[in-house]
Amino acid sequence: MVVDYGQPILVVTFWRNLFVCTILMTGLKLFKPHILKFERENFGLLALYGVVLTGLNGIWGWSVYFNGAGVSTVLVYISVPLTVLAQWWFGGDKPTLRIVPSIAFCLLGCAMVCGLHGFSDFTLTPLGMLAGLFSGVFYSAYALFGRECAERKIHPLSVLMHVFGIAAVYMLILNLTVQGMIPGTAPTPADIFMPGVDWKGWACILTLAIGPSMTGWSLINASLTHLSPSVVNILLTTEPYVNRIGSHSGARRIYDA
Repeated sequence: MVVDYGQPILVVTFWRNLFVCTILMTGLKLFKPHILKFERENFGLLALYGVVLTGLNGIWGWSVYFNGAGVSTVLVYISVPLTVLAQWWFGGDKPTLRIVPSIAFCLLGCAMVCGLHGFSDFTLTPLGMLAGLFSGVFYSAYALFGRECAERKIHPLSVLMHVFGIAAVYMLILNLTVQGMIPGTAPTPADIFMPGVDWKGWACILTLAIGPSMTGWSLINASLTHLSPSVVNILLTTEPYVNRIGSHSGARRIYDA
């Protein structure tokens, strides 16, 4: 959407978040309405969780813009040691030395899969460095908030629906108020509706909402009901490997055809 249609990343993210919330709300309302219910005292937690998701969406987009996808992917997984330390800080288990090799090998493998072969590939600008590091902070915060929601017995799908809906509201306000002063936002209020984007572009956003976003994030939230945030973040570093395998498999099928 950003490359082919020239749309601001935070406008695309707004519609993605809105579609995720709408689809989940419709499905849950029709088939499992009891999942939508949660204690009123938890609304503040979900509102803050929406802030975290909004920050993650924005900072990640800026990190890719300044650093490129490969470097940004490695930097975001700095969330692994941050999550381990934050979990300990907030009363979790004290990290042991056994987890250090796991973190190191995960980050090293992630860097290799992303095509980074040395420190020369990390030619970061100050803004790029800040964006990359803060994307890891927000990623870590997302896992910690997800665990807190799980401990409060809020269903993962309900969490996802509310958080993406709240994040969509925040994104809309951001786009309408700053009007292009922040990179990736809508230059004018009318650009929120992405004029000039055909049905294929809207279908692309809908596919993004249903596939990687709704399915992927629901699995992450569900895993946080059973696993600690640090373990979930370590497991998430396998994402670049899976993407690389998938891309090679797809290319192989095209070649064979």
